[in-house]
Amino acid sequence: MMWKIDKGDILKWLKSLKKDFEVIAPVKVHGEVLFMPLSDDTEITLDYTNTLESPKEFFLPKTEEMFNFRRKGEDFEITSKIDDKKRVLFGIRPCDVNALTLLDEVFGGKYRDPYYFSIRRNTTIVAMTCVQPDINCFCDSMGTGPSLSRDFDLLFTELDETYLVEVGTNKGEEILKLKKDLFKEADETRRDEKKRKIEAAKKKIKRRIDPFEISKKLKYVDDEIWRKLGERCMSCGGCSHVCPTCHCFDIRDIFVDEAGKRRRYWDSCMLPGFTRMAGGVNPRGTKESRIKQRYNCKFNYFFERYGRFGCVGCGRCTDVCQGNIDMVEFLKEMNHH
Repeated sequence: MMWKIDKGDILKWLKSLKKDFEVIAPVKVHGEVLFMPLSDDTEITLDYTNTLESPKEFFLPKTEEMFNFRRKGEDFEITSKIDDKKRVLFGIRPCDVNALTLLDEVFGGKYRDPYYFSIRRNTTIVAMTCVQPDINCFCDSMGTGPSLSRDFDLLFTELDETYLVEVGTNKGEEILKLKKDLFKEADETRRDEKKRKIEAAKKKIKRRIDPFEISKKLKYVDDEIWRKLGERCMSCGGCSHVCPTCHCFDIRDIFVDEAGKRRRYWDSCMLPGFTRMAGGVNPRGTKESRIKQRYNCKFNYFFERYGRFGCVGCGRCTDVCQGNIDMVEFLKEMNHH
């Protein structure tokens, strides 16, 4: 069954959920749209192409306390700090939903990460179809947008003054029912309207690549091409910071007398010290070697391991690059070299 909700009722619905959940939604801050926890005086924005940063930080926090430890005689007492708070993430775009399913692959497998999956399991995903793609978006080429057919709990699609709401899971059905008077049944004509919106959105996406061709050719790119690209890189790590699939981290133990904490921090393969070893040896000490690693990670290594590309085409890396490195333009140039 499909539902619809008036635009003006969405904030009412989200605020009604705050009794049982931490609600995270897109909010405009100093001209940029960011995902933030909803407070009583927060005004969400529905008028955005995508958020400046991905919602990755709500599943893999920038700084995360994993456990506390305290010495007890010859042994240690360990107290885990697993986050099991109930959350609703509203307004996540299809590209970022696909990124989450990639992170599921990374943190799953034989050794599942209990910290990541506790948050993932306790978060209800309310996705939002893209009807106005970002200027640097190329999700259509990556098969990650502008809409979704799965991997959501609820899916909202803007249709003039109302939003079409599709239920993907029981979790989605449950939060819809908490304020069901705000939702009305939608007829099949709304589905046709949604299809037209998606087709119109696809036509607006001007940036296109062939990831399979790129994957083949990246392995044979001349060192000189990487060197020229490296000259423009500032080694700031901004691209990996905003990327929804980058997941590198460091772990540190902080000691205070006989006790301490283990924390996990974001790291980045684009930072100069990422691969530095004891004695100062650094196998990726140059900027071009780090850029080469990043591009191959997205278009080769991910695919070899998981059967999917590690880029979802959100375009954020191009948006924030201080050296004006445009991923799509570089890949096109490389593909025709």
